[in-house]
Amino acid sequence: MSLINDALKRARETQQNNPPSGAPPLPPVESPARGGTGWILGAAAILVLAAACLFLGPVLFGHKSTPTAPAKMPEISTPPHVEAAPSPVTNAPPLSATNTNPPTVTGAAEQQPKVQGIIFNAARPLAIVNGLAVNVGDRVGDLQVKEILKDSVVFQRQDGSQKTLEIGE
Repeated sequence: MSLINDALKRARETQQNNPPSGAPPLPPVESPARGGTGWILGAAAILVLAAACLFLGPVLFGHKSTPTAPAKMPEISTPPHVEAAPSPVTNAPPLSATNTNPPTVTGAAEQQPKVQGIIFNAARPLAIVNGLAVNVGDRVGDLQVKEILKDSVVFQRQDGSQKTLEIGE
């Protein structure tokens, strides 16, 4: 048995004097049970608390959200070469499903219509006539808006004749 022990001792000594060539051994891997996940649990707890405060805070303290104001329509400016005419007062209600009569500009029967601007949209063109926005079918005094083009408005008189006015006329 001593021969075997002597052989093992000599083998160990030669291994220590001649280490194997190559990269050094990698350090041992930590198991997840020892640590490393503690910060994840802490972050999850903070997120849960923040979400609870966001949703339960207004309920517990009775805060109500304030309604937002409706968006304002942008004002339509007239071209610099066109003077803005005073807008006549209309008493006509807006168009709705129950009211299919188009609005009429009152006090404009004696007045010549003046096209002040055109907002052209192929689906729903709009014209500014005597300071009021009109659509196809609306009446301006004795004239009815027959067609709104990119640079002019076609009016139809009660006798069926038509009159075309360009912007500024």
